[in-house]
Amino acid sequence: PRLLAAETAEPAAQAGPAPAEPREVLADSAYASGPALEAYAAGGWETTVKPISRPPRIPGGFRRGDFAVDADAGNVTCPAGRTVELRPAGARRRVARFGDRCGACPQRARCTTSAAGRTISVDAYENHRAANKARWADPAVRASYRRRRPMVERSIAWLTRGKSRRVPYRGAAANAQWLAVRAAAVNLVRLTDLGTTHQHGAFTLHTAH
Repeated sequence: PRLLAAETAEPAAQAGPAPAEPREVLADSAYASGPALEAYAAGGWETTVKPISRPPRIPGGFRRGDFAVDADAGNVTCPAGRTVELRPAGARRRVARFGDRCGACPQRARCTTSAAGRTISVDAYENHRAANKARWADPAVRASYRRRRPMVERSIAWLTRGKSRRVPYRGAAANAQWLAVRAAAVNLVRLTDLGTTHQHGAFTLHTAH
């Protein structure tokens, strides 16, 4: 990375409008909740977010991800190929109850121990989770995550060092201002560590070639 001195930058009028850069969220599964994924999509952010993965209820059994959920069509298909309609079950939530279909199923021992059969719950964020999971399946996305996540974690560690793990004020506005100042201070320290110098009214970041 480098900083360009003001006098060497091309005038904006000559350069023309800058192309819109893709906006991306890179995070671990702690940031993969349904509401969070919905907010990223609403803000136009692409996600490089590790999906939440839960162990199967039965050791060696089927996970929820083994069921094919079609939220738009309103149905769920189990690993044995049986399809059940999603029915309303409260605000922004639907369930697929397999019930008697589980009775004589040869896969039952790997699926459920409930006498009522397996139940799959689907909320309003299902499509957002599915889209994030599909993006995560791309090897290039996972490679980007593995390459860049250590730097993200390191930046968070710098930001929360000392007594900065908790916000010091009441109210979002005051804490947002505090966080901006804190981030600026961390960045200044980092730039100094990277060899930034100040000469003739301009900052220069020296990088190895």
